[in-house]
Amino acid sequence: MTDLPPFRQRQLEQWVQNSSLPAAVAINWVRLDQALTHRSVDATHNYEQLELLGDAVLRLAATECLQEHFPEASVGELSAVRSVLISDRTLAQLAQALDLAPYLTVAPGMTVGPTHLADALEAVVAVLYLETHTLGMVRAWLDDALLRLAAIVRQDPARQNYKVALQELTQAHSKTLPQYRTVEQQPVDGDPQRYASTVWFRETCWGSGHGSTKKQAEQAAAAAAYDRLCQTLTHESSAPSH
Repeated sequence: MTDLPPFRQRQLEQWVQNSSLPAAVAINWVRLDQALTHRSVDATHNYEQLELLGDAVLRLAATECLQEHFPEASVGELSAVRSVLISDRTLAQLAQALDLAPYLTVAPGMTVGPTHLADALEAVVAVLYLETHTLGMVRAWLDDALLRLAAIVRQDPARQNYKVALQELTQAHSKTLPQYRTVEQQPVDGDPQRYASTVWFRETCWGSGHGSTKKQAEQAAAAAAYDRLCQTLTHESSAPSH
């Protein structure tokens, strides 16, 4: 695809004007259209490849942002906070706040869910990154929002120790505690990916994470699992019994 239909071009230009993107941003419009196109519309020109890159870029941008603004925080805390910031749930909320949903094209009759919005946001992040191959545009666009969310997360005691919060959650609904499966991947001290952990409950994996220590990896896994498991258990508790 080399050109966009005039209507789509105007539509994307309108979103950029309203999106708080830095004024100097140069946009590859075809690539932006790709970032906001679901596979159900086009099997090749869709956001999947961009989303893969955007996921890594956003993780790095969030890490830089947190380390710069919260230098006193421990690596474990920052890892847990970052897990919340880049979770599908949070990214979907951010995508809604940035008004991405009306511009995401999907097949007729398809419902746009949180995962689609999160993936589209990551794809847009990739579009910005590819303009300069630096984090400048991405951080100029998202830092304020990430910092607001990070402040909320850090003020919530449960989110500062996800392992404890997850244990309290499962104890409140079941006598079964979550189990962690943690492995050492890279035997290099200080490597942020040295340990990989998954957290299991009722024979289901609810989250995964990495860290330079076993504890940090388990905290990151617990952070990834907390909201998902909380929603599931709350739904179970509120469902009518038969």
